Amino acid sequence: MKISDLLGKFRTGKELSYEEAKTLASSDDVNVRREVASHPDASPEILYFLAEDIDPDVRLAVANNQTTPRQADIILTDDKSDDVRSELAEKIAKLSPGLSANEVDKIRAMTYQALEKLAHDQCTKVRAIIAETLKDVADAPPEIINKLARDMELIVCRPILENSPVLTERDLMEIISHIPVEGSLSAISKRTDLPDAVMEAIYASEDVDAVKELLANPGSDIPDELLERICEGAAHVDAWAEELVVRPSLPKTVALRLADFVAEHLVGALLKRKDLDPETAKKVKEEVSLRLDIAAEEEAVEQAETPMEKAKRLKKAGKLKPATVASALKANQSEYAKAVMAVLSGLPLKTVAGILSANSAKGAVALCWKAGISAKDAVEVQKRLGRIAPSETIKPEGNGYAISDEDMAWQLDLMKDMF
Repeated sequence: MKISDLLGKFRTGKELSYEEAKTLASSDDVNVRREVASHPDASPEILYFLAEDIDPDVRLAVANNQTTPRQADIILTDDKSDDVRSELAEKIAKLSPGLSANEVDKIRAMTYQALEKLAHDQCTKVRAIIAETLKDVADAPPEIINKLARDMELIVCRPILENSPVLTERDLMEIISHIPVEGSLSAISKRTDLPDAVMEAIYASEDVDAVKELLANPGSDIPDELLERICEGAAHVDAWAEELVVRPSLPKTVALRLADFVAEHLVGALLKRKDLDPETAKKVKEEVSLRLDIAAEEEAVEQAETPMEKAKRLKKAGKLKPATVASALKANQSEYAKAVMAVLSGLPLKTVAGILSANSAKGAVALCWKAGISAKDAVEVQKRLGRIAPSETIKPEGNGYAISDEDMAWQLDLMKDMF
């Protein structure tokens, strides 16, 4: 029978003998072989035969055919054509739900074998197709998912890290601890319902982009204590500050801290927040207003004005207050803070600088007392200007100093003679 007659018989769905089907599959005309390879009624034996066809388009048709026997799919996992393996990857990945490495059923076991080989394929495109197909599948094989999550190509691991419900908290912690590919932490940060431990690990990684994505993630329920630490870092990372200002909910401590340093173009957004209680909203407005007043005042002063000249000018105008030291520290103006302390205490700037550099908590506290600074603000002076470790600072006792006036006066007299 002629090829054209056999092809006509095949197209009309009439049953072909094995020899007739093989004759079609062996045709010199690649279009005939490709048609047979793509037909849903092609026999498993013929599809197995065509899986090793010399023409890649024929093998591609076999890879795409849903009725191709799994034995043929196994052969195609080693195909030299990336396109063939990519087509196969998309088909096999869709068959993966519920599969495991311990399959007893022969067909399911071969399906898992094909999937595993494709997940280890040298071609990034093949692995990426598997990852994209499996990213939302709740019962995808855990071994395959973990392999893809640890892939060294972001295009492969990202969809799994962002979405896969198969990954456990332990999986995520292990991935973070092993210095994953750049961008993978940001992908994890976009997951919903992140465990607290994972969010802590992301913050501890010091990956600026990952923390930014964590803040931007509407599904991340970040603990207040962690938000406060991120806020401290946001004073030096604009991207974090921008995300904090627009987060749906903020602890009042974070809102007040943001008011200390947030860039001018973000002030409006901070003031418009609706989640702050009236008292906190008032304090935020006062802090922002103070900052804007200081900024306007500084803009009007000659650029050549030294911190000491500024402090003396404000003192003369009756605008220099002990609280100015805390505001200066919040703005990272350490030299100005020292100048203010010198003017308020009546001590030479050299002496003030010397006492603060002596690494003495008592000396720094005595200096604050002399300048009229509150015991609470004195803690910040100790840490920021005196370089005293937080655990070694002298804390307030009630609303006042923990050291008597007599002891502080004695301490100050002692240290004045040294500088």
